[in-house]
Amino acid sequence: MKLITLIFLFVFNPLLFAAEADHFSPEIDQNNEEGLIQDLEDSNELLTQSTHKMVKSVLDKINKNNSCQQMDEKELYKELKTIFSNHTKGKLVKEILYTGNYPLIKIHLLKSIYKDWSIFNGYLLGKKNASESPLALSPLIRIRDVTLGVDKLEHLFGMGYQYFDRAYLREKSIKRILKRGIFFEKTILGGNILATGVFSYADLAANFNGMRFWNHILQKRDDILGKEYNYGPYIVCQAGSWVQSKPIDFSQYMDLSVDESINCSKLASKGGVTKYRKILKENSLQCPRRPDLYRDLLRKYSIPTPGDRKSRPLSHWILNNNGIEKLSYFNEF
Repeated sequence: MKLITLIFLFVFNPLLFAAEADHFSPEIDQNNEEGLIQDLEDSNELLTQSTHKMVKSVLDKINKNNSCQQMDEKELYKELKTIFSNHTKGKLVKEILYTGNYPLIKIHLLKSIYKDWSIFNGYLLGKKNASESPLALSPLIRIRDVTLGVDKLEHLFGMGYQYFDRAYLREKSIKRILKRGIFFEKTILGGNILATGVFSYADLAANFNGMRFWNHILQKRDDILGKEYNYGPYIVCQAGSWVQSKPIDFSQYMDLSVDESINCSKLASKGGVTKYRKILKENSLQCPRRPDLYRDLLRKYSIPTPGDRKSRPLSHWILNNNGIEKLSYFNEF
């Protein structure tokens, strides 16, 4: 049944080109024109300010025609998704990528850790002229002490909302939601040779933290990690109008679980594993780059998964405890 569903996705649905992030190459290529990761300026304050303006604009529009007391919760989220979405629909990601206002590191595919990729390692990164796409590799942005691909914000907003919708609005099992996210990461979101060939645990972590972000918008429920992580509500219903109650700080959702040099990816082919490991070895690098920081993530996400009879921690679904290796499609997780 799983195989039939997988074939259906590829035959009847267009592939979603989810860009990959490369945290290693800027450190390998000392002549990188965009600079080194440690020199990248922090964009968190700029993101916070810009987000505040965008949210205010959306709420002003809504408040002209609607009373928040009569408005369905989903309608509010629908309007907010004009800001919080991917690089084709979301105003915030578009601003980051296309205005030049944000300090970014842009890595050319042919200078990246995927430079030797072939179509047998991942078609979308290995195909002819793949390097001509400006989004073949996601630019890197810094949010406080974490450097991440801009694509992780797209996961936070997009798949994160899907997780939130199923977990809290439809009251589905958290375990099933996490497994569904894994299935999509294995299929249309990158982790197979018909896509990029990269199964990103950092994507899964961004999805999960996106569920938390959307939950905090109105903060009707405690955070899944515990009450101490209740950062919302960001928006409240006050005297018939939606009002921002506090600024959004994305550093509260973007920890090192979204850094692919800490939370390592798995790869779709043995050849991809060999090529990836070879470049790391040639440059005296390892993944995770800092095992101590990875262990901190394991502790943070050690909460038992709700609805899992085996009581596996949340880390089981979003952190890679095995390093760079080939992904197993049908007997993993």
